[in-house]
Amino acid sequence: MRESPYVRSLPYQLLPVLGVAVVLAVLGPFGTYQRMDLVQRLAHFGIIGGLSWIQVVLLAAWFGTIEPIDRWPVAGRMTLVGLLAAVPSTFEVIAVHSWLVRPIPLSLAPTLYPENAFLTVIVSIMIGLFVEQRLRAKADAERERVAALPPPVAAEPGAAPALPDFLRRIPPALGRDLLALEMEDHYVRIHTALGSDLVLMRLRDALAELASGRGLQVHRSWWVATDAVASVDRTPGRVILVLRNGLKVPVSKTFRDSVKEAGWLEV
Repeated sequence: MRESPYVRSLPYQLLPVLGVAVVLAVLGPFGTYQRMDLVQRLAHFGIIGGLSWIQVVLLAAWFGTIEPIDRWPVAGRMTLVGLLAAVPSTFEVIAVHSWLVRPIPLSLAPTLYPENAFLTVIVSIMIGLFVEQRLRAKADAERERVAALPPPVAAEPGAAPALPDFLRRIPPALGRDLLALEMEDHYVRIHTALGSDLVLMRLRDALAELASGRGLQVHRSWWVATDAVASVDRTPGRVILVLRNGLKVPVSKTFRDSVKEAGWLEV
């Protein structure tokens, strides 16, 4: 999950989350204005907001690995994330309020959940839209870069048309040592020995642009280059390819036979 756009963009989410916590502390919703002073409200919404934020990010990253849910619209997926994150968050509200003001019995959790879920869902959707906007901005920049490249040399008369070259999509800063491709939502993350970046396209379209024999698809969300595998981690019922840059790639049962036939499991 560490490669999830939600996890990777954590530093950029910090300032907006802090801003929301401060605004809530000043406004004092849900009766907190009457029960707490400003310092208590800042502590309350700062602690609850921070914990809820991490829970939302982890759940969103996890759901990104579940294909049916990953295909939902951002608002729908993040609403579900917010509703689930509000469950532990409700008990955190009870604990923090009991510490700052007065004890609250756990039996009030069902009563507190609806208003806490409302706030958590709003924050969750905001985070989802923020991350989606960042992904789109990166993809737009990549499209502009590719569009500015010189067109491929035309084939000689009678020669077979040249196949699209996926390597032209790789940002120059990442070099040409392609290790793997990873599907992320509606994007493909390019992994090279120098780093990674996103392009807006489907994984199957990226594979169509790659020359055959350059690598193998090892998972519905992963393609790995032929010379990229450094070692293999085996656990009961699971196979993980460790690439030269340390990246770990799961091998699904669907593709395990083809990976075995290629001799990659003998590394």
